Amino acid sequence: MKLRNLLLRVAFGAACLLVFNEFIVYYLVLLECQWPTKPLAVNGLEPVKVMLLADTHLLGPIHGHWFDRLRREWQMHRTFQSAMTLFRPEVVFVLGDIFDEGNWVNQKDFDLYVERFRKLFHTPEGTQLHSIVGNHDIGFHYATHPYLVHRFGKKFNNTGVSLDSIRGVNFVSINSIAMEGDGCQLCETAEKELRSVSAVFKCGRGIGKCENVPKLEEYSQPIILQHFPMHRDSDKLCKEHDSPEMELYRERWEVISKESTDLIGELLNPRLAFSGHSHHFCYMAKNRLGIEEYTLPSFSWRNKNNPSFILAQISLSEHSISRCQMPVESTIINIYLVGAILLVLTTILRLGGVLSHLRIFSRGRREYKKLIK
Repeated sequence: MKLRNLLLRVAFGAACLLVFNEFIVYYLVLLECQWPTKPLAVNGLEPVKVMLLADTHLLGPIHGHWFDRLRREWQMHRTFQSAMTLFRPEVVFVLGDIFDEGNWVNQKDFDLYVERFRKLFHTPEGTQLHSIVGNHDIGFHYATHPYLVHRFGKKFNNTGVSLDSIRGVNFVSINSIAMEGDGCQLCETAEKELRSVSAVFKCGRGIGKCENVPKLEEYSQPIILQHFPMHRDSDKLCKEHDSPEMELYRERWEVISKESTDLIGELLNPRLAFSGHSHHFCYMAKNRLGIEEYTLPSFSWRNKNNPSFILAQISLSEHSISRCQMPVESTIINIYLVGAILLVLTTILRLGGVLSHLRIFSRGRREYKKLIK
């Protein structure tokens, strides 16, 4: 009976360790984060509550090991769903590289990819989800193909330049892979869309011929969302960063070119920018365009031991930002190791006591049998 109780206690302890590491810890860590200070309403319009993350890199069937995939996707799923419960943002933006092998898989596997993404990053009613295209979704500029662009666009409706407005706050999503300026079809289409969006903002300021141009609900300078950061030499230029190395960034590989950065600035006159791609966090108080830019780290443990995401409150004229830390993978592993060691030691000690009782009981039975004989 005592041995059975011991086994039940061990099983209960193991279950508690599992529940803490795989459920409770996400809430405990995220409770350390809060929405930033709320900017004042403008023209009666309340600020928009926004959550931003980047580089989920869902593993694919080619190079993805099943356990690696299971572990990383569970971590992202629990973080995201815990954040949905705690913060309830109005809109979530995923800044590219949703998939790790999006440019390699066939149509069947791509459809399964999309289905997995939507299950992992399901949003509650009242929360919009927008996904920006990245190089792992359709390939770098030299390797992409109209077919890859089309199938991503069919599922996510975002492969060029698009404008989304929420209560007068204007978000412009830009396909970084199309910002080459080399006259390819993808680039020409994106630049045409960029100029069309530019016309909308110019008309919002009363500039140009605006007869057939869509009208903004309220004019406010746009916020840029893209996968590649604006041009910078390295993270040495960041006011805050968590990059372990300060490598020089290559144009069109790690950042968009100077020319494309300047074109975006000239046509859109943005006030704030968000990007991903580098897998590390960077805050620039003034980037090449003279505006604030936040480069978000990867949302996955596969690329980052200490991933994070951003909560932002954005009004027509102001914004406030909070960076939210997620559970650290090495900390979770250490909790498992310490918990397992404690369970083993406790079990050995208790098992010793149980065996001692069993020996005493057995000796007593033998003595009793001798007496009755």
